[in-house]
Amino acid sequence: MATGLPFLPPRERTPSSVNAAPPSDSDRFADENSAKADFDALYAAETPHAYMRAMLELDYRISERARPFFLAAVELLRARNGAAWPVQMLDVGCSYGVGAATLKYGCSFGELAEFFAGRAPRAYGPCVEATRKWLEATPPRQELRAVGLDTSAPALRFARDARLIQGALESDFEGDAEPTADEAAWLRGCNLVLSSGAIGYVTERSFHKLLPLLGRDHPGEVGPLGVFSILRMFDTQALEGCFADHGWRLTQLPGVYLPQRRFADAAERDGILSVLRERDLDPSGLEATGWLYAGVWAAAPDAHHAALVSALRSVAEART
Repeated sequence: MATGLPFLPPRERTPSSVNAAPPSDSDRFADENSAKADFDALYAAETPHAYMRAMLELDYRISERARPFFLAAVELLRARNGAAWPVQMLDVGCSYGVGAATLKYGCSFGELAEFFAGRAPRAYGPCVEATRKWLEATPPRQELRAVGLDTSAPALRFARDARLIQGALESDFEGDAEPTADEAAWLRGCNLVLSSGAIGYVTERSFHKLLPLLGRDHPGEVGPLGVFSILRMFDTQALEGCFADHGWRLTQLPGVYLPQRRFADAAERDGILSVLRERDLDPSGLEATGWLYAGVWAAAPDAHHAALVSALRSVAEART
Protein backbone atom coordinates (compact mmCIF):
# COMPACT_ATOMS: atom_id res chain seq x y z
CA MET A 1 0.00 0.00 0.00
CA ALA A 2 1.21 3.50 -0.71
CA THR A 3 1.46 6.14 1.95
CA GLY A 4 -1.67 7.78 2.24
CA LEU A 5 -5.20 10.61 8.36
CA PRO A 6 -6.86 8.91 10.09
CA PHE A 7 -8.95 9.86 9.86
CA LEU A 8 -11.00 8.57 10.12
CA PRO A 9 -13.78 9.14 7.82
CA PRO A 10 -16.28 11.49 9.35
CA ARG A 11 -19.40 10.48 11.16
CA GLU A 12 -22.15 12.22 9.18
CA ARG A 13 -24.67 11.77 11.98
CA THR A 14 -27.32 13.59 13.94
CA PRO A 15 -26.80 13.32 17.72
CA SER A 16 -29.15 10.70 19.09
CA SER A 17 -29.58 12.02 22.59
CA VAL A 18 -29.26 15.79 22.44
CA ASN A 19 -32.48 16.27 24.35
CA ALA A 20 -31.33 14.08 27.23
CA ALA A 21 -28.72 16.59 28.43
CA PRO A 22 -29.24 19.96 30.09
CA PRO A 23 -29.53 23.00 27.79
CA SER A 24 -26.16 24.08 26.43
CA ASP A 25 -24.60 26.44 23.93
CA SER A 26 -23.83 23.32 21.89
CA ASP A 27 -27.54 23.06 21.06
CA ARG A 28 -26.55 25.32 18.18
CA PHE A 29 -24.71 22.36 16.69
CA ALA A 30 -28.03 20.59 16.17
CA ASP A 31 -29.32 23.51 14.13
CA GLU A 32 -26.12 23.67 12.09
CA ASN A 33 -26.17 19.90 11.56
CA SER A 34 -29.62 20.12 10.01
CA ALA A 35 -28.03 21.76 6.97
CA LYS A 36 -25.88 18.70 6.26
CA ALA A 37 -26.78 15.58 4.32
CA ASP A 38 -27.84 12.65 6.50
CA PHE A 39 -25.68 9.53 6.15
CA ASP A 40 -27.00 7.69 9.20
CA ALA A 41 -28.02 4.60 7.24
CA LEU A 42 -24.44 3.98 6.12
CA TYR A 43 -23.35 3.17 9.67
CA ALA A 44 -25.99 0.49 10.19
CA ALA A 45 -24.33 -1.88 7.72
CA GLU A 46 -22.17 -4.73 8.99
CA THR A 47 -19.26 -3.88 6.68
CA PRO A 48 -17.87 -0.59 5.31
CA HIS A 49 -18.85 -1.22 1.66
CA ALA A 50 -21.77 1.26 1.50
CA TYR A 51 -19.90 3.94 3.45
CA MET A 52 -16.84 3.69 1.21
CA ARG A 53 -18.89 3.84 -1.96
CA ALA A 54 -20.84 6.90 -0.84
CA MET A 55 -17.78 8.83 0.31
CA LEU A 56 -15.83 7.96 -2.84
CA GLU A 57 -18.68 9.35 -4.95
CA LEU A 58 -18.42 12.61 -2.98
CA ASP A 59 -14.64 12.79 -3.52
CA TYR A 60 -13.92 12.47 0.20
CA ARG A 61 -10.34 13.59 0.78
CA ILE A 62 -9.78 14.94 4.27
CA SER A 63 -7.99 11.72 5.17
CA GLU A 64 -4.92 12.61 3.15
CA ARG A 65 -5.08 16.30 4.03
CA ALA A 66 -5.40 15.82 7.79
CA ARG A 67 -3.09 12.84 8.21
CA PRO A 68 0.17 14.85 8.35
CA PHE A 69 -1.19 16.95 11.23
CA PHE A 70 -2.14 13.86 13.19
CA LEU A 71 1.25 12.32 12.54
CA ALA A 72 2.93 15.46 13.84
CA ALA A 73 1.23 14.92 17.20
CA VAL A 74 2.21 11.23 17.20
CA GLU A 75 5.83 12.14 16.49
CA LEU A 76 5.86 14.83 19.18
CA LEU A 77 4.65 12.36 21.78
CA ARG A 78 7.20 9.78 20.67
CA ALA A 79 10.07 12.28 20.62
CA ARG A 80 9.33 13.75 24.05
CA ASN A 81 8.20 10.60 25.87
CA GLY A 82 10.38 7.94 24.26
CA ALA A 83 9.56 4.28 23.91
CA ALA A 84 8.57 3.97 27.57
CA TRP A 85 5.21 5.61 26.86
CA PRO A 86 3.61 4.20 23.69
CA VAL A 87 1.09 6.24 21.74
CA GLN A 88 -2.50 5.17 22.31
CA MET A 89 -5.05 7.27 20.47
CA LEU A 90 -8.74 7.81 21.08
CA ASP A 91 -10.48 8.11 17.71
CA VAL A 92 -13.65 10.09 18.39
CA GLY A 93 -16.32 9.08 15.87
CA CYS A 94 -14.22 6.19 14.57
CA SER A 95 -16.98 4.50 12.55
CA TYR A 96 -15.42 1.44 10.87
CA GLY A 97 -11.88 2.17 12.10
CA VAL A 98 -10.70 3.69 8.85
CA GLY A 99 -8.86 6.44 10.71
CA ALA A 100 -6.79 3.92 12.60
CA ALA A 101 -6.09 2.03 9.36
CA THR A 102 -4.83 5.07 7.49
CA LEU A 103 -2.75 6.42 10.37
CA LYS A 104 -1.23 3.12 11.48
CA TYR A 105 -0.78 1.42 8.12
CA GLY A 106 -0.23 4.46 5.89
CA CYS A 107 -2.86 3.63 3.32
CA SER A 108 -4.92 6.28 1.57
CA PHE A 109 -8.68 6.53 1.64
CA GLY A 110 -8.69 5.80 -2.09
CA GLU A 111 -6.85 2.53 -1.52
CA LEU A 112 -9.30 1.54 1.19
CA ALA A 113 -12.26 2.38 -1.03
CA GLU A 114 -10.77 0.36 -3.90
CA PHE A 115 -10.22 -2.63 -1.61
CA PHE A 116 -13.82 -2.65 -0.39
CA ALA A 117 -15.15 -2.03 -3.90
CA GLY A 118 -13.35 -4.87 -5.61
CA ARG A 119 -11.61 -7.28 -3.25
CA ALA A 120 -13.37 -7.45 0.12
CA PRO A 121 -16.23 -9.99 0.30
CA ARG A 122 -19.59 -8.63 1.36
CA ALA A 123 -20.31 -11.39 3.87
CA TYR A 124 -19.26 -10.31 7.35
CA GLY A 125 -16.86 -13.08 8.38
CA PRO A 126 -14.98 -13.30 5.08
CA CYS A 127 -14.80 -9.49 4.90
CA VAL A 128 -13.25 -9.26 8.36
CA GLU A 129 -10.72 -11.98 7.53
CA ALA A 130 -9.81 -10.41 4.17
CA THR A 131 -9.36 -7.00 5.77
CA ARG A 132 -7.04 -8.43 8.43
CA LYS A 133 -4.89 -10.19 5.85
CA TRP A 134 -4.76 -7.16 3.56
CA LEU A 135 -3.57 -4.85 6.31
CA GLU A 136 -1.18 -7.33 7.86
CA ALA A 137 0.52 -7.91 4.50
CA THR A 138 2.28 -4.58 5.02
CA PRO A 139 4.15 -3.85 8.28
CA PRO A 140 2.57 -0.99 10.28
CA ARG A 141 4.10 2.40 9.52
CA GLN A 142 3.25 3.64 13.00
CA GLU A 143 3.46 1.68 16.22
CA LEU A 144 0.36 2.80 18.06
CA ARG A 145 -2.78 1.43 19.67
CA ALA A 146 -6.22 2.72 18.76
CA VAL A 147 -9.35 3.02 20.86
CA GLY A 148 -12.55 3.81 18.97
CA LEU A 149 -15.47 5.80 20.35
CA ASP A 150 -18.73 5.67 18.43
CA THR A 151 -22.46 5.06 18.83
CA SER A 152 -22.72 2.58 15.94
CA ALA A 153 -22.50 -1.00 17.20
CA PRO A 154 -22.07 -2.51 13.69
CA ALA A 155 -19.23 -0.14 12.76
CA LEU A 156 -17.40 -0.71 16.04
CA ARG A 157 -17.84 -4.46 15.80
CA PHE A 158 -16.22 -4.51 12.38
CA ALA A 159 -13.36 -2.23 13.46
CA ARG A 160 -12.63 -4.39 16.49
CA ASP A 161 -12.98 -7.76 14.75
CA ALA A 162 -10.79 -6.62 11.84
CA ARG A 163 -8.25 -5.51 14.47
CA LEU A 164 -8.25 -1.94 13.25
CA ILE A 165 -8.87 -0.84 16.83
CA GLN A 166 -7.93 -2.53 20.07
CA GLY A 167 -10.59 -0.96 22.30
CA ALA A 168 -14.20 -0.22 21.35
CA LEU A 169 -16.36 2.24 23.30
CA GLU A 170 -19.96 2.03 22.09
CA SER A 171 -21.22 5.05 23.98
CA ASP A 172 -23.12 8.28 23.50
CA PHE A 173 -21.84 10.73 26.08
CA GLU A 174 -23.99 13.53 24.71
CA GLY A 175 -26.72 12.48 27.11
CA ASP A 176 -26.64 11.36 30.72
CA ALA A 177 -24.30 8.37 30.29
CA GLU A 178 -21.00 8.42 32.14
CA PRO A 179 -17.95 6.27 31.28
CA THR A 180 -18.13 2.81 32.81
CA ALA A 181 -15.17 1.40 34.72
CA ASP A 182 -14.00 -0.48 31.61
CA GLU A 183 -14.41 2.59 29.39
CA ALA A 184 -12.54 4.74 31.90
CA ALA A 185 -9.66 2.27 31.86
CA TRP A 186 -9.33 2.58 28.09
CA LEU A 187 -9.56 6.38 28.25
CA ARG A 188 -6.91 6.61 30.97
CA GLY A 189 -4.49 4.87 28.64
CA CYS A 190 -5.00 7.31 25.74
CA ASN A 191 -2.42 10.07 25.41
CA LEU A 192 -3.74 11.28 22.05
CA VAL A 193 -7.29 12.19 21.00
CA LEU A 194 -8.15 12.72 17.33
CA SER A 195 -11.20 13.39 15.21
CA SER A 196 -11.70 14.21 11.55
CA GLY A 197 -15.37 14.94 11.28
CA ALA A 198 -17.10 14.03 14.53
CA ILE A 199 -16.84 17.41 16.26
CA GLY A 200 -20.19 19.08 15.81
CA TYR A 201 -21.98 15.81 16.42
CA VAL A 202 -19.81 15.23 19.48
CA THR A 203 -19.91 18.40 21.58
CA GLU A 204 -18.59 19.75 24.86
CA ARG A 205 -21.10 17.54 26.65
CA SER A 206 -18.96 14.53 25.78
CA PHE A 207 -15.62 16.23 26.32
CA HIS A 208 -16.55 17.26 29.85
CA LYS A 209 -16.60 13.50 30.56
CA LEU A 210 -13.58 12.52 28.48
CA LEU A 211 -10.98 15.14 29.38
CA PRO A 212 -10.65 14.33 33.12
CA LEU A 213 -9.75 10.73 32.20
CA LEU A 214 -7.56 11.03 29.13
CA GLY A 215 -3.92 10.13 29.63
CA ARG A 216 -4.03 9.52 33.36
CA ASP A 217 -2.07 6.27 32.94
CA HIS A 218 0.46 7.80 30.54
CA PRO A 219 2.34 10.33 32.69
CA GLY A 220 5.05 11.05 30.12
CA GLU A 221 6.67 14.44 29.71
CA VAL A 222 4.14 15.46 27.05
CA GLY A 223 0.49 14.54 26.72
CA PRO A 224 -2.30 14.01 26.40
CA LEU A 225 -2.62 15.93 23.14
CA GLY A 226 -5.53 16.48 20.75
CA VAL A 227 -5.80 17.32 17.05
CA PHE A 228 -9.15 17.84 15.34
CA SER A 229 -10.47 18.85 11.96
CA ILE A 230 -13.66 20.83 12.57
CA LEU A 231 -15.95 22.04 9.79
CA ARG A 232 -16.00 25.82 9.50
CA MET A 233 -19.78 25.85 9.78
CA PHE A 234 -19.64 24.88 13.48
CA ASP A 235 -19.47 27.43 16.31
CA THR A 236 -16.75 26.23 18.72
CA GLN A 237 -17.21 28.76 21.54
CA ALA A 238 -18.76 26.29 24.00
CA LEU A 239 -16.19 23.63 23.12
CA GLU A 240 -13.29 26.02 23.73
CA GLY A 241 -14.79 26.88 27.11
CA CYS A 242 -15.07 23.21 27.98
CA PHE A 243 -11.39 22.56 27.30
CA ALA A 244 -10.43 25.65 29.31
CA ASP A 245 -12.49 24.37 32.25
CA HIS A 246 -10.25 21.30 32.32
CA GLY A 247 -6.95 23.15 32.03
CA TRP A 248 -6.56 22.66 28.29
CA ARG A 249 -6.28 25.14 25.43
CA LEU A 250 -8.19 24.52 22.19
CA THR A 251 -7.08 26.82 19.38
CA GLN A 252 -7.39 26.92 15.61
CA LEU A 253 -4.34 26.92 13.36
CA PRO A 254 -4.64 30.26 11.49
CA GLY A 255 -5.23 30.16 7.77
CA VAL A 256 -5.29 26.35 7.42
CA TYR A 257 -8.42 24.94 5.77
CA LEU A 258 -8.80 21.39 4.50
CA PRO A 259 -11.34 20.18 1.92
CA GLN A 260 -13.47 17.39 3.35
CA ARG A 261 -15.79 16.33 0.51
CA ARG A 262 -18.06 17.74 -2.13
CA PHE A 263 -21.59 18.80 -1.22
CA ALA A 264 -24.03 15.93 -1.54
CA ASP A 265 -26.56 18.06 -3.41
CA ALA A 266 -27.80 21.60 -3.96
CA ALA A 267 -29.90 21.53 -0.80
CA GLU A 268 -26.88 20.76 1.36
CA ARG A 269 -24.85 23.44 -0.40
CA ASP A 270 -27.51 26.10 0.10
CA GLY A 271 -28.08 25.11 3.72
CA ILE A 272 -24.40 25.25 4.66
CA LEU A 273 -23.80 28.52 2.81
CA SER A 274 -26.74 29.95 4.78
CA VAL A 275 -25.20 28.80 8.07
CA LEU A 276 -21.87 30.39 7.12
CA ARG A 277 -23.58 33.68 6.24
CA GLU A 278 -25.39 33.67 9.59
CA ARG A 279 -21.99 33.29 11.30
CA ASP A 280 -20.49 36.10 9.16
CA LEU A 281 -18.02 33.70 7.52
CA ASP A 282 -17.01 34.33 3.92
CA PRO A 283 -17.27 31.15 1.78
CA SER A 284 -15.36 32.68 -1.16
CA GLY A 285 -12.64 30.35 -2.36
CA LEU A 286 -13.79 27.68 0.09
CA GLU A 287 -17.37 26.42 0.41
CA ALA A 288 -18.45 28.56 -2.53
CA THR A 289 -16.37 26.23 -4.74
CA GLY A 290 -18.65 23.31 -3.91
CA TRP A 291 -16.76 21.72 -1.01
CA LEU A 292 -17.10 21.38 2.75
CA TYR A 293 -14.02 22.84 4.46
CA ALA A 294 -12.58 22.21 7.92
CA GLY A 295 -10.06 24.02 10.08
CA VAL A 296 -7.26 22.32 12.02
CA TRP A 297 -7.43 22.65 15.80
CA ALA A 298 -4.79 21.92 18.45
CA ALA A 299 -5.75 20.87 21.98
CA ALA A 300 -3.43 20.28 24.91
CA PRO A 301 -2.97 21.09 28.58
CA ASP A 302 -1.55 24.60 28.93
CA ALA A 303 2.02 23.41 29.53
CA HIS A 304 2.20 21.50 26.25
CA HIS A 305 0.02 23.58 23.96
CA ALA A 306 2.82 25.69 22.46
CA ALA A 307 4.85 22.61 21.49
CA LEU A 308 1.88 21.05 19.73
CA VAL A 309 1.01 24.24 17.86
CA SER A 310 4.64 24.55 16.73
CA ALA A 311 4.58 20.99 15.38
CA LEU A 312 1.33 21.60 13.49
CA ARG A 313 2.60 24.90 12.07
CA SER A 314 5.61 23.08 10.66
CA VAL A 315 3.25 20.80 8.77
CA ALA A 316 1.25 23.77 7.48
CA GLU A 317 4.39 25.56 6.31
CA ALA A 318 5.54 22.46 4.45
CA ARG A 319 2.24 22.44 2.54
CA THR A 320 2.74 25.92 1.09
